Amino acid sequence: MAFLEKSNWVALIVSVPTLLIYAILVVPQVLSTPIAEVSWVQPMIFTIVGFIVANVLGNVVAAASNPGEADRKDQRDTEIDHFGERVGNWLIIAGACTALVLAMAMADQFWIANAIFLGGLAGALVSSITKIAAYHGPFQTW
Repeated sequence: MAFLEKSNWVALIVSVPTLLIYAILVVPQVLSTPIAEVSWVQPMIFTIVGFIVANVLGNVVAAASNPGEADRKDQRDTEIDHFGERVGNWLIIAGACTALVLAMAMADQFWIANAIFLGGLAGALVSSITKIAAYHGPFQTW
């Protein structure tokens, strides 16, 4: 298994619990508290930092498991990486556009921040899934 594929498995494995932890911390408040009073900043910071730290540690472990392959990358790896990033970037852009519309509509900061956060997390998740699928199936270069 190529290191870039391992790296995408790490991102996939880390992003799902990140989303679940954030949902567990925030959704109950949203259901029982007015949006303006929901404590979302600290849980969001906690989950973003947790995602980054877990992703870095996972990549360190993946690189340590086979140090010789950690810096190897062929043309197929590069093309799969670019393809997956393009797919994931659409969700990041969608999150940013949603946040922009919410800001124009003068929505609460909670909704704006969550549109950006969830767009970024969804982009990372879909990007990783796309890359892993490309590694395991026929991948057509354009």
